[in-house]
Amino acid sequence: MKKLYNLYEDKFKTSKTLHEQAKKYFPNGVCHDIRNYPPFPMVTDKCEDIYMHDTDGNKVLDLWMGHYALLLGHGNEAQKIGVERAIEAGIHHGTLNTLQLEFAEIIQEAVPQLELMRLCTSGTEATMYVTRIARAFTKRNVIVKAEGGWHGGNSVLSNGVVPPFPKHKKIPESEQTISIPFNDVQITSDILNEYTNEVAAIIIEPMLGAGGGILASPEYLKFLREYCNKTGALLIFDEVITGFRFRFGSIAPLLGTYPDLFTFGKATAGGMHIGLYGGRKDVMNTITTQKLFTGGGTYSANPMTMAIAIETLNRLKDMDYRKLNTIGDNIRNFLVDKCQKLKIPAYATGFGSYFCLHMLTEKIEKPTPHHFMTLGDKQMETDFKVAMLVNDVFTMHAGGALSFMHLENETIDTIKQAYQNSFQMLDII
Repeated sequence: MKKLYNLYEDKFKTSKTLHEQAKKYFPNGVCHDIRNYPPFPMVTDKCEDIYMHDTDGNKVLDLWMGHYALLLGHGNEAQKIGVERAIEAGIHHGTLNTLQLEFAEIIQEAVPQLELMRLCTSGTEATMYVTRIARAFTKRNVIVKAEGGWHGGNSVLSNGVVPPFPKHKKIPESEQTISIPFNDVQITSDILNEYTNEVAAIIIEPMLGAGGGILASPEYLKFLREYCNKTGALLIFDEVITGFRFRFGSIAPLLGTYPDLFTFGKATAGGMHIGLYGGRKDVMNTITTQKLFTGGGTYSANPMTMAIAIETLNRLKDMDYRKLNTIGDNIRNFLVDKCQKLKIPAYATGFGSYFCLHMLTEKIEKPTPHHFMTLGDKQMETDFKVAMLVNDVFTMHAGGALSFMHLENETIDTIKQAYQNSFQMLDII
């Protein structure tokens, strides 16, 4: 690997210098842990269309796309027109404003189940507030999440205790978020039945993002829906990743199960800072009836975000999601075929326009999110990301998500060739 890392350091010399400078201001030189990886991160100067331009003059094809949010590309017309409109309106009112009403009408049309909603400024806030509402509505305390699920860095959901606890023992307050195995109906049922009268809500990503790009099975979602119907717990879909990624709106119609509450994020606003939570009117009215504090933040529904969101959603309405997902499937099938021929245990996962590549420390017949979490070969994943960058493609979790600007045949061929070259550089095929 020494030759690979020498190539990387030679290609990104200025980035190395700037990262050292950044350490004077930020722990580890970054403001988000996922942006730091050995030996040092590439430092960008600007992004446009589907490309990153770094401080050494390299033009790198982007599969990260602003944390998977930029479905229309970097610097797209929706962003430009939205910015102009917001500047004219004034970028920060600190009031109920006409732009947020216009945005709410568009997104409620896309997701009719959002009978009432609230806006904040990040997915982390949205999941924090929505679980607060669930606890107040049900008058219960336990929040259930899937193992491997990521719902932001708030203290309620960033960790989850794995049961079992002794029967009939009250769950300690510090352990009132518990984890269930994703897509395992039997074990999930056994766990939930221990806490039937204590569960306020089950929050789940319909497709695990950071947890491995695994789609929830229809059977699993149906089971969770039936459990919530029977016990009075609330089902929450965290769609910060899936919302507007696979269709215009929620992924729920594709999976056949609908939640009581939703959270959405940056993809609804063209990559701008937004969080949205909402759903059933009777549940959301808890904010009013119980005078519940759900904040929202100083910059909630700010005109800049709202204006760009409006322009973005109006364009996404007319985009060909079927083509986007079909081309994503094509790349993932390419990776599945490559994985079958690799000398190492590697697996390609994902859905539609989203794909991941996992390197594990041992071969597993049918790997689950638990295996991806506990048996991941972190060094190999880092080596592979470095190789992809040497081949001018930026990945996250060794994969990424396509935008509507990635769909040219030449672009897809470039992505596949970068993967082929990177496999060869690591000498694993």
